[in-house]
Amino acid sequence: MDEARLPSAPAWVRLTGSLIRRLPAGRYRAINRICRRPPSAFLMQMPEDLGGYSFTCDLRDTISREVCFTGRYEPQETALVRAILRPGMSFVDVGANWGYFTLLAAHLVGKRGRVVSLEPDPRLYPVLRENVVRNMLDQVTVLEVAAASGAGQLTLAGFDETSGNFGLSRVVNNSGAVGRSFQVRSDSLDHIFDEHKLDSIDLMKIDIEGAEGFALTGLANSLLNLRVKRLLLELHPSQLAEHGQSASEVIKQLQDVDYRAWTIDFSRAASRRAAYSKRLDAGALLRRLDTKAPLDDWPHLLWAMPGLEPLS
Repeated sequence: MDEARLPSAPAWVRLTGSLIRRLPAGRYRAINRICRRPPSAFLMQMPEDLGGYSFTCDLRDTISREVCFTGRYEPQETALVRAILRPGMSFVDVGANWGYFTLLAAHLVGKRGRVVSLEPDPRLYPVLRENVVRNMLDQVTVLEVAAASGAGQLTLAGFDETSGNFGLSRVVNNSGAVGRSFQVRSDSLDHIFDEHKLDSIDLMKIDIEGAEGFALTGLANSLLNLRVKRLLLELHPSQLAEHGQSASEVIKQLQDVDYRAWTIDFSRAASRRAAYSKRLDAGALLRRLDTKAPLDDWPHLLWAMPGLEPLS
C-alpha cells in the first residue's frame, strides 16, 4: 500500500457515513451490508469531536469500517478515554493497531501531552506511523515492539486479511500451529518507560489478544511504584489459556499491588446507549469488580491505582 498516494474518501462513502450516523438504530447492520465489496484503501477523517485527524481506511477491517461510517469504535471505551484524558496528560496505547485510540488520545492530551503507542505487527505498524506523521502529531511516539516480560523475540500469529478483523494478531508459542507468522521484537513496559522518560502515565490501554499476562509481568516495577494511574485492560481468556494463564491470575497480579478494578458494561443495552447517545455518562458504564462473580467471556476492566477514583 502506497500511503503517499492514497485517494481521499469517495463521495459515496462520505455521504453514506453522514446518513448512517443519523440513524436511530441499525447502524452496524447497515455498514456490514454496504461493505460486501469494499473499495481499495483511502484517506478518511475521524469526527471533529474526536480530533478530525485523517487515517488510512481499509473497509475490509471492522475497526476502520466502524470509525468510517459510525464515527466511533468501542464506544464504551471511547467514552471512558474522553472522560479521563485532559490537555497535558500522558497515554500509552499497547496494541495500537492503526491508531484509533492513539489519534483520539493525541487530540485529548494536546501538544503539551504525550502518547506512546506500541504495535508489533509489521503490516499495521507502518499504517500507524503514517497516520501519526500525516497529522503532524509530534506528541506521539510509535514503537514497533510487543509488550512482554522482557527484551527478546516473539512469534506473532498475524491476522488474516480476509477475516474482516485486522486486530487479531497474537503472540503464540508455536509458529507451526498457525498460518502467517512473524518474528517481532519484544521488550518490557518498565524498560520502555525508562527509555522514553515516562515517569507518570495518566492512562494506559492494553489490548493484545492474550499476551496481557506477559505485559503485566514486564510492568511490575511501574505498578509497584504507582507510575501508571489508570489502566484500560481487555482480557482474552481463551488466548490466555494458550499460554497456561487465566484471567483470574492476571487480575490477581494487579490486586496484589492494590490496584482497584471496575468492570465496563458491555451488555447489549449499554452498547446501544454508548453507540447512539449524544450525552453519555461514562461513569454509568462502570461497576466495581465483584471477584466472587463469574467473569464475562471477554472482560473489559478499568483499573485505578490506590487512592484514585476511576474518573476523577
